[in-house]
Amino acid sequence: MTTLRFCGLAAALVLSTAQGALAQDGGDIRRFAGESISFAGYSAPFNDKWAESFGKFFTERTGVTINWIPSSPSKNITRIRASGGTPDIDVMLMDSANLARGMREGVVGTVDPARIPNMKKVPESLKIASGIPSMMYRYGNCYRTDKFEQLGLGAPTDIGVWSNPGLAGRVMFPSTTAAQWLITAPAIVKSVGGEYSDVAPTIDKLSSQVKAYGFFNSSGDMDAAMSAGDVWLTVGNNQGRCLALKKQGIPVEYANWHINADGKEYSDLINPDNLVLVANSPKKEIVELMMNEFLSDEAVKATIPLYTFIAGTPPTAAAIDGLLAADPSAAEWIIKDPSRLFLPEYVAFLANLREWTTQWAGILR
Repeated sequence: MTTLRFCGLAAALVLSTAQGALAQDGGDIRRFAGESISFAGYSAPFNDKWAESFGKFFTERTGVTINWIPSSPSKNITRIRASGGTPDIDVMLMDSANLARGMREGVVGTVDPARIPNMKKVPESLKIASGIPSMMYRYGNCYRTDKFEQLGLGAPTDIGVWSNPGLAGRVMFPSTTAAQWLITAPAIVKSVGGEYSDVAPTIDKLSSQVKAYGFFNSSGDMDAAMSAGDVWLTVGNNQGRCLALKKQGIPVEYANWHINADGKEYSDLINPDNLVLVANSPKKEIVELMMNEFLSDEAVKATIPLYTFIAGTPPTAAAIDGLLAADPSAAEWIIKDPSRLFLPEYVAFLANLREWTTQWAGILR
């Protein structure tokens, strides 16, 4: 009987210790319960997908509420600069091109890696000082397969196909007002052998060899023009947009983008979309908690709908495995090796931004 009592006491102590540890972990995760942060995402539909997937998971797990703000990186930069050092945004989505702008404008903060231990799960090439990558996108070219078959053309991987006489007046490029322009323009420059510091040769080559239909200002412009059959090729198109058109029954395919830069050949342009801390946010530690939770294994199941919505590759191996298990067809667009895709030196491009924006319209000559 005495032995049984001691065994029971020992078991109770073990259980109590385990429960205490769990309570302590739970308390640590929920140390900001009842507070809120403001998240500047992109369009309202995109924010809604974030809210119903990771947002719901994060709030239930931590007790922190997220206020979702429809916006864009360029609007965020303007909004934060106008705040006079007291921003009403705590964390924002920024592609790598606009992140370079944000750094130059002084609107992004610096996170403490010690508070984001799950950062170790992120590939070195994707790590940034101001936050974490949320997902990666692939940019290439989207084309009308029916029209290309009629012309007897292969996949439009480079200017050698873009300039085919049969495509005259059927090729679309991004305008300087399009969100895709800053992301893709440096890759367009390199793919025709240009240099960031010398604008005229690239403009001359594009205008003399490629007869463009015009510019697109938004993804909606691209979708409408390709659906109607007015445009047969869009250069610098997001793979997810092209796949979405295909699912709608439009006869399109995505073509890899061959880019030669600095003596190396790349298969496409990569665009990491990042969760970025806003400079001077008073909620810095809560934002770091959010980033750590996003990279956690526990968040994988909740975030899968977000990745499939936009064909975005997760930033961790566990999330990629979870996505492929849930949707094997995702293997078509998953980026397996980020280093094989082209990531422009946006800082070098931005140094000549005025010249590029003022002369870009010349490619329609």
